[in-house]
Amino acid sequence: MAIPARLHNQVYFWLLLCSLLCPTLLLGAQSATPDGDWWQKSSAAEQEGFILGYGECYASADSTRVREISDEADIRIAVSTYYQSHAAERHRPTAKVLQDVWSGHIVVRGSKPAREGEGWRERHGFLDGGWWKGSNPSEQLGFVEGYVACHNAEERKQPPLRHLPSLYVSQVSSWYDQAGDEDAVAQRRATKIQEVLTRLDMPAVAGKR
Repeated sequence: MAIPARLHNQVYFWLLLCSLLCPTLLLGAQSATPDGDWWQKSSAAEQEGFILGYGECYASADSTRVREISDEADIRIAVSTYYQSHAAERHRPTAKVLQDVWSGHIVVRGSKPAREGEGWRERHGFLDGGWWKGSNPSEQLGFVEGYVACHNAEERKQPPLRHLPSLYVSQVSSWYDQAGDEDAVAQRRATKIQEVLTRLDMPAVAGKR
């Protein structure tokens, strides 16, 4: 059945409008800055994922930013304690609290001074396909939320990551899940999550790249 010309033009108009506005709407949907309110509502797994994701971007840019080495579980407790004891600062961005942790301004149990070159364990550390496949969905979401928050604030010369963290989670999982021979699978598994995120070209399926 032929579509009337007027209806066809209306459909075309709305599709064109969506193509122009949707990226902006998606960016706005994820642009709410994680703060104390967000932190208190998040699970421990999502919080620790956020710490790892934010640190992956923040520390890699300049290893001297991280002066104290701490386990992410201890950092999570320190951040929770900070927000609980500073009720007036519940709207302070979690990123700023983490920066205070790594600079040594907020004390973390069991932390130790970072030796030269030890700012983030190693560049991109253990955060590859092995970690991703062994983590749960909340950790994965938290990681992407943290990485996107840092990337869009700190990596000024790089294009922003505009899409919802949940979409990136799905795409990263698809990228690591691709079938292949043993060597190809092992090579993908060894690729750092940060590298996978930079390859994603939404809404195209990254696995086809």
